Amino acid sequence: MPRRNVVAAFALAASVALVLSSCSSGSGGNALEDYAGPPKGVTGLPTAEEPFAAWLGDGKRIAITLFGSSGCPPIVSRMIVGASNSLQATVEKIPDDKVCTADYVPHTTVFTTPEQVSTTSDVSIRFTGKPTITLPAIRP
Repeated sequence: MPRRNVVAAFALAASVALVLSSCSSGSGGNALEDYAGPPKGVTGLPTAEEPFAAWLGDGKRIAITLFGSSGCPPIVSRMIVGASNSLQATVEKIPDDKVCTADYVPHTTVFTTPEQVSTTSDVSIRFTGKPTITLPAIRP
């Protein structure tokens, strides 16, 4: 019996460590900020109403802007690192029974740039059910 308890305790400790390590700021994670409109302080924004991403704070943060209803804005809830030049973003699902306005406006979500992501190369950001967008590298 005692050996079984030790093994169970070890397994639990390993699981907790794995969960905590996946929540670190270096692996992506949850949004820092979420607001209506384009990214604050960014100039030279695209004129087309298509999703885009921008570096903020000299690459310390990433802003992802999606377009949709102002009443049911598309919100990026999570970002996970695939590689130094690849991210997977999760967009919150809008409940089927929610009534949304028929406008089409920008909505921005800001994340801390994961440590594993290179700011000196283009970064592809993939979404489920949406087009992949490219975050252009920061040029020296």
